[in-house]
Amino acid sequence: MKTVDTVSFILIHEGKILVERRRKDIVNDPGAVVVPGGHVEPDENPLMAVKRELLEELGIECNSFRFYDRMLCESDTEYQMNSWFICEDWKGEPTASEADEIFYLGWCELDRLSLPNDRKIVTQLFREEIQK
Repeated sequence: MKTVDTVSFILIHEGKILVERRRKDIVNDPGAVVVPGGHVEPDENPLMAVKRELLEELGIECNSFRFYDRMLCESDTEYQMNSWFICEDWKGEPTASEADEIFYLGWCELDRLSLPNDRKIVTQLFREEIQK
């Protein structure tokens, strides 16, 4: 399998993170509950990709990003070198333009995330935030 660069964006609102339920008619992880994101295009760097994906998938613009972590992930069709970015302040109201639905999860609901790497990253983030 080939390896591609991907990004995910963690939107934090009132102590919860925004997730999406992927459409059932897509190739990678159909129907899964995931941290939103997408592929980095050949002419982009990860930060450019995360800005584009936020606009395409949720219709919002993030006022400031911070890089959080990077990890190799395996999907049904490819390996993904994924970079997670955090956005706590954005313009617009998130809407599901490419997913079946979007909703927020709190600390006690993280088992609803379908992908092990999403659960690992978000659990780590929540633990760090609790310790502050």
